[in-house]
Amino acid sequence: MTAADAPATTGQRTHRYLRLALVLVVFALLVAVSLQSVVVIWQPLQFGWHPLPSISHAFYTPVRDVFTGALIAVSVALLALSGRNRATTLLDVCAVFAPLIAIVPTGIADTRAEGHLPCPAAMDCIPGGAVESAKAGIAVYAIVVVATVIVTAVIRARTRTPNRSAALVSVIAIATASVVTALAFVPSLNESFPFNFWPVHSIHFVATLAFFGVFSAVPILYAGGPLEPGETPPTPRRRSIYRWIAGLLIVDLLFLAAAVLFRQVFGETPALLIGEVVALLLFAWFWLLQTLQRWNDADPPSILPSRHSEA
Repeated sequence: MTAADAPATTGQRTHRYLRLALVLVVFALLVAVSLQSVVVIWQPLQFGWHPLPSISHAFYTPVRDVFTGALIAVSVALLALSGRNRATTLLDVCAVFAPLIAIVPTGIADTRAEGHLPCPAAMDCIPGGAVESAKAGIAVYAIVVVATVIVTAVIRARTRTPNRSAALVSVIAIATASVVTALAFVPSLNESFPFNFWPVHSIHFVATLAFFGVFSAVPILYAGGPLEPGETPPTPRRRSIYRWIAGLLIVDLLFLAAAVLFRQVFGETPALLIGEVVALLLFAWFWLLQTLQRWNDADPPSILPSRHSEA
């Protein structure tokens, strides 16, 4: 019986389904945004074509729960797939930023409508209630980050399994939580929250760029071949695809940055929506290809016991 014919272990099945779940979460998010762009009014049901300015604007629509739930689910799945190699470390860093994309909303145009924050012309605003919601979310985020870092540190100490990658991710998580907490609650800093992340302006946009920017390095790493002994290597064709995905992600991130900085140039064209959809499709494409590549790995190499813990 070959390894491919052998019954899958519980760990192997869990690894497979977690990876597939990430692809399906992206699919669910894209379906939600597509439906919201086609269905203009839900009650009574009326159809039309009204694309959102960006995927992040789903926060202000009836599919808000799908948007926020999908991002939290992505974060949990990435952490569950945590390991010790360079790629899984980067995925852990992505998991730090994903919840902030959901918690801190993107800006909407200042229409001076009731319930919106007063703000200068040509600046984005968010409804007043969303400010309080974002601050509450950040408070929970910061507490959970601290608790998670402490729990994982205690576990590593008790099991005597030092993990430099986990320590690095913990430092990044604490630093991120500290910065967003200060921007949300420190009186001298929070006057224009959540548009007070100097010099980039929007906390939401910074978190989004950080997530996809860090993730773009993952296919670059895997394009070079296996990162751990025993890991199924990519075929030459798949390596080439990984390089293309990484390159396209970088180009797409530059496009997203231009769409934000020079939004007036694009006019009514939903440039941000296009860029974010492309980023999500590239994310799902890489993830699905790598899941199929590693489908028959006996155990995920990145989570095997370290030599230190076996001693």
